[in-house]
Formats: sequence, C-alpha cells, structure tokens
Amino acid sequence: MHYFTSDLHLGHGKVLYFNNRPFESLEEMNEILINNINETVGADDDLWVLGDFAFRIGRTRALEFRSKIRCKKVHLILGNHDLDYSDTDAFVSIDQQVVLGTQYGTVVLCHYPFLEWHKAHYGSIHLHGHIHSTGEYNERNLQLYYRDRFPEGHTPKNPELKLRIYDVGVDANNYRPISLDEIADKMGIVPLQQ
Repeated sequence: MHYFTSDLHLGHGKVLYFNNRPFESLEEMNEILINNINETVGADDDLWVLGDFAFRIGRTRALEFRSKIRCKKVHLILGNHDLDYSDTDAFVSIDQQVVLGTQYGTVVLCHYPFLEWHKAHYGSIHLHGHIHSTGEYNERNLQLYYRDRFPEGHTPKNPELKLRIYDVGVDANNYRPISLDEIADKMGIVPLQQ
C-alpha cells in the first residue's frame, strides 16, 4: 500500500509556533510524528515523504530519525529543506518529482503544489506538501471541479471532473500519513477496471 506524508520538519523547534502544532515540546513532536508513522504504515508498505523530512539538524541526526521508522521502503521527494542523502541507503528513492501509475490512475508527486500537472484534465491526482495547510484547504479542494480551476484552460473529457489535488502534509492530516486508498475515497475515485 502507498502512504504519503510531508513537512514533518523533525528537529525544527519553531515549527511548533509557526504552525500552532499541538505539542508540548520539540521532543514530543518528534516522537509523536515517528510513532504515528510506525502505527499507520506497515513494514512492507511504501511511504512517500513529499519533502521537508527534517530541518536544520544535520544529516547524522536526520538519519537517526529515519532509523526509527520501521517501514523499509521510504521514498523521499525533495523539499526546500531536505539535505542530500544520495550517498546513503536511508531512502529507497530520492527524486524531485515522481509520476506513479496506480490502481486509481496517474498520481503526480512533488513537494510543491502545481496549478496544472500531468494529465490533470484527464483526472490524474496531484499530491503535494510545502504549504503547511490545515485540513480546510483539502476540504475546499474536494468541493471544486476541474473547470473551476482554469475556466479558459483545458476542457476535461468529463465536465463533472472534480479537482484532484491534495496536501499530504502532517498539518493537514492529523500529524500522520494518509494512504492512497483514503485519498481516493475522499475524492470519490474507485479503482480502474483491470
């Protein structure tokens, strides 16, 4: 199963205040975020971290946090605060952007939100982080149609196509990863016919 998260900012004390995170201390935030991953994601699942795994704590400390995550297949989509981990085996893949083929169709992954993405007008899904939104951002987007985004732009094949963009960041998802199945359910998407 595919799970997604973003903007953990492990080790970043100021994020507690910038984003009004409900933790008593930095240590509590770090521990709860790691525990939430381990409680949600199985050892053989794929966890996609869409950027900003840690913040200004150095590679050694960031890799210590990574070692506490039991999931073996952790992928990193680079965010604006990520370090270079390419010479380690901490992440099974490290990319700027990924286009996944899934049972729900194309899913475009990037740290940054796009206004338009690959196959958006055909119903592809765009997952991102970076903006530290609340759940209200996702709820608003779930109500929009693709035609609302660019009324003069691409015309979707289906005029009733809903906008399929979702912030997977911890601040918008109760500080835990979210599965592709959960996102698809929220968007009213069923698996493609085989």
